[in-house]
Amino acid sequence: MLAPQFSLRRLLAWVTASAFVCLIVAAAARGQLWAAGVLIALLGLAVMIAVHGVTFGLLCIVGAVRDRIQGGRAAMPPLDAAPPGAAADQAPS
Repeated sequence: MLAPQFSLRRLLAWVTASAFVCLIVAAAARGQLWAAGVLIALLGLAVMIAVHGVTFGLLCIVGAVRDRIQGGRAAMPPLDAAPPGAAADQAPS
């Protein structure tokens, strides 16, 4: 399904959250220290989410380019296969 699903409940929740953020911004503009602290924390959270998103996107692009360069060769799973040169039937001592 290409069209996103929006519900009235979700829309009202976003509007309410936005109203609270606007109240905090207004209180910070009036000089309330607690509001400035909350606003800094919210901005820090937004920056952190943005950095994580950009990092994830860049790593997806790097992985896609690496797979295309390697010809679609699948990487060896780290826990399923024995290391090169080791017999699979020998138990570690």
